[in-house]
Amino acid sequence: MLLKLKQKKTFVFIVLLLLSSGVIADTKIQTVKDLKLLKEQLELNNLPVLLLFTAQDCDYCEAIRKNHLLPMVESGDYASKMLFRQLYIEDFSYLRNEKGELISGDTVALKYDVEVTPTILFVDSKGQELSERIVGINNLDYFDKLLSTSISNAISRVSKVKN
Repeated sequence: MLLKLKQKKTFVFIVLLLLSSGVIADTKIQTVKDLKLLKEQLELNNLPVLLLFTAQDCDYCEAIRKNHLLPMVESGDYASKMLFRQLYIEDFSYLRNEKGELISGDTVALKYDVEVTPTILFVDSKGQELSERIVGINNLDYFDKLLSTSISNAISRVSKVKN
């Protein structure tokens, strides 16, 4: 019995170690907390970012996250092609800008002229939009096609710059 308890503790320790080292990927969509760090990640990997502008009580945002974005992230099909991030636009949600200053999420939303949640932008390391933005959910049947097309366009535009 004591041996089994030690084995369980060792197993839990290894899993925690792997999670903290990034070997086991976290499958949730990361919230942007530092724009400079995001820019560095995009430049280093030469990737675009799918940026979901969201709000705390946005049911449509949660539907997009749960039914579309999380399955894409969990599939692993986009791991080397695109980063998936979210940014809360409420004025009480803070992040660091490229100068290291604290700003609110709504400041970034204003910069990109985002007025509605959910809004999805496809952006490169310079902050330029790469594909048609998606505002809201107009038609669920069409949403998957629009999302796939916008992702493909963004990946293609970054790949052209890479080559």
